[in-house]
Amino acid sequence: MITTAAVCPHPPLLLRELTGQQDAAAGLRDACRTVLGRVLRPPVEHVAVVGGAPAALGTRRPDLARGLPLSLRVAVRLLEEADWTGSVELHPVAEDAPVEECLRRGRELAAARRPTALLVAGDGSACRGPRAPGHLDARAHGFDGDLVDALREGDPARLAALDPETARELMVQGRAALQVLAGAAAERAAPPRPDVVYADDPYGVMYVVAEWRW
Repeated sequence: MITTAAVCPHPPLLLRELTGQQDAAAGLRDACRTVLGRVLRPPVEHVAVVGGAPAALGTRRPDLARGLPLSLRVAVRLLEEADWTGSVELHPVAEDAPVEECLRRGRELAAARRPTALLVAGDGSACRGPRAPGHLDARAHGFDGDLVDALREGDPARLAALDPETARELMVQGRAALQVLAGAAAERAAPPRPDVVYADDPYGVMYVVAEWRW
């Protein structure tokens, strides 16, 4: 069963070799380490990693032709840096996957028989300022507010309610992966104990690091 979940963003800056001489993502990386240090403790035996991937042309399947998407690459690196030696499964999900598909995949992951940690890699909107990748969109702060509040309140229904079309327009790369988490969490009899460790937009992109524990 899913016993705990970590939500981490996946900016390229979390790959240390891409940060240059000055480590611009040190604080964000520390937050990820803090959360992973909690969720990878016993009784966890297995980690299921969920991350968004661009859809293959003309389909809603993840495009893996060029190797792992950035979300999974960053998640794997974080696990390596945490010295995780247990088993790992990677679950790419197309960034435009319908909500019901994401929820179904979450329910399937929740059926795991061994104690499993769910590591969700995904960013919020990229439209939170004039220097953001998507420039400034007035809707971004409201959308991200709902996302962060859902994580802070441990509310899977609120995650499930995130609108895919608005997410696409705001360049939200974590919507599908977060709704997989929503599907998995909804299968638990009790709500999670949530903790948001980091929530900020230093580059005009919303990054959140959070833990849900049952």
